[in-house]
Amino acid sequence: MFQTSFPVRYYEADPMGVVHHSEYLRYFELARNLWLKEVGYTYDHSLEDNIVFPVVDLECHYKHSARFGQVLTATVEVSEFDMVTATFLQKVIDPQGRVCAEGKVRIAFLNTKLGRPVRCPARLVEKVESLIK
Repeated sequence: MFQTSFPVRYYEADPMGVVHHSEYLRYFELARNLWLKEVGYTYDHSLEDNIVFPVVDLECHYKHSARFGQVLTATVEVSEFDMVTATFLQKVIDPQGRVCAEGKVRIAFLNTKLGRPVRCPARLVEKVESLIK
């Protein structure tokens, strides 16, 4: 499981200092992007392969409010990988270890030149398969 930590910024919270619900989706995306970099598939690789990763399905369950100034941790775990889509289990956790939000995100692999879904690029397949074995 991959994790990353970051502070809640002022603009992510409402006037009472509570993180707006939409920010958790951004936290999920931040963690997935950093996970890709960690496994060795960089933004440059994505450009070379003409691949983007649109979200095709998303669930988010809110459990506990995060607040401005806290340092949160977002986690990413690959739950399914079938060459056409990938599904991630994700959480955002506060400094006390409470789960603020948890969800499941499914992405597809879209070729930017063709404008349609394609199989996952071979170099990413190798990296993901080595993680889930």
